[in-house]
Amino acid sequence: MMAPRFLLLILCLLLTGCTATRSFLGVSPKADREFSGEGPESSRNDSTDLPGSESASAIYGRFDIALRAELEGWHGTPHIMGGNSKTGVDCSGLIKQVYADLLEVHTSRTTGQLIREGKSVRKSKLKTGDLVFFTPESKKGGHAGIYLSNGEFTHASSSRGVMTSKLSNPYWTRYYETGRRIIPDITSLRRALARIETRNELARALQSNSK
Repeated sequence: MMAPRFLLLILCLLLTGCTATRSFLGVSPKADREFSGEGPESSRNDSTDLPGSESASAIYGRFDIALRAELEGWHGTPHIMGGNSKTGVDCSGLIKQVYADLLEVHTSRTTGQLIREGKSVRKSKLKTGDLVFFTPESKKGGHAGIYLSNGEFTHASSSRGVMTSKLSNPYWTRYYETGRRIIPDITSLRRALARIETRNELARALQSNSK
């Protein structure tokens, strides 16, 4: 009589073990994979084509053109600590103004706060619009710039004002700290790009009508 009950108990324990989905941390294995970036969403990265639409690489290409055009208007602006206009600007002020004007994204005002925003990006994976950070010994608060493409970034140099430099420059290579991605996703970038191009078309139309 005891044997059948014993076998039944063993069978129940085995079935319970097979259906248990929560780890000892209280999170299911599936949820844990998705949280750590191992779930199905992780396969849709910024380098893949978007179903039924323009590829992500093409969108970034258009954004690079728009961002360079915007930053060109800032080139030569003198460096003024705490400045946030084309009469004078510092590195975080430039980022804050460009991100607000071009992307309608509001960022922190200091490099110390900026470096904690968004998500970390490896140097080899930087894309147009990412932020790059440096820790030169001469700058207690650090330094930051806006990454473009082809290893270039625009920043407010304390000696030469707003300019575009190369990450491969030995000075910037030596003091490079990290990269951060502030733009949430490719969908947000596509919407921002649509606003930028609509604004530019309107500006061209107004300019044409004024002639």
